[in-house]
Amino acid sequence: MKIALIIFTKNERRNSEKIFGRIPKNLVDKIYVIDANSSDGTQEFWKSKGIEVFPQKYKGVGGAYESAWRNTKEDTLIFFHPDGNMEPYDLKKFVKLLKEGFEFIIAGRMGKDGYNEEDDQLLKPRKWFCQGMGLIATIVWGRGGNKCTDPTQGYRAFARKAYEKLRIKIPPPNASDYQQIIRALKTGVKITEFPTKEGKRVYGKSTFPSLKTGLDQLKLFYQELIA
Repeated sequence: MKIALIIFTKNERRNSEKIFGRIPKNLVDKIYVIDANSSDGTQEFWKSKGIEVFPQKYKGVGGAYESAWRNTKEDTLIFFHPDGNMEPYDLKKFVKLLKEGFEFIIAGRMGKDGYNEEDDQLLKPRKWFCQGMGLIATIVWGRGGNKCTDPTQGYRAFARKAYEKLRIKIPPPNASDYQQIIRALKTGVKITEFPTKEGKRVYGKSTFPSLKTGLDQLKLFYQELIA
């Protein structure tokens, strides 16, 4: 089984420089970068490290997923954002579970022993919304104990054969992570989670505004409900 690490970037030069040395590169067979037309030298940085960089044909993180699956051949892909939110050493857990035969794995921030950046706050709107979307998807489509507590977490791994079962041709720009969860619940692809701790973004601002992303997820839920 060949495992590739897929790194999604959009103007992440400074973050990439900070994170690169912390990535345990020996754990995977190949590393690729999917870049959303960065203008700050992000592509040049990764190319200077000998990493192959692919552009996106479609917008958003959905377009990044589409490019990743189209441009690679490895059996399983692990998806990673180099912004500081995701712990690079969790790659060890992903690789271990993939080699044990698990097909769809998520580093969960919301369940037991996980940590979300809002956990030290009194009000947790982002966390509660995320948990709610996971719960409602599980109630509607979950079968046989299949569930997800963190449907919007992009730190995930997929076996190619399992992803093909979801029949996703062109993912939506901002709700592709949630679409994968819903389709996995619908088709019976087993979702496996392990706890992770969400870090702070090192530089810059998130490209996923909470309100727009939330509305896109609600729209997607309705579309999947009536499909």
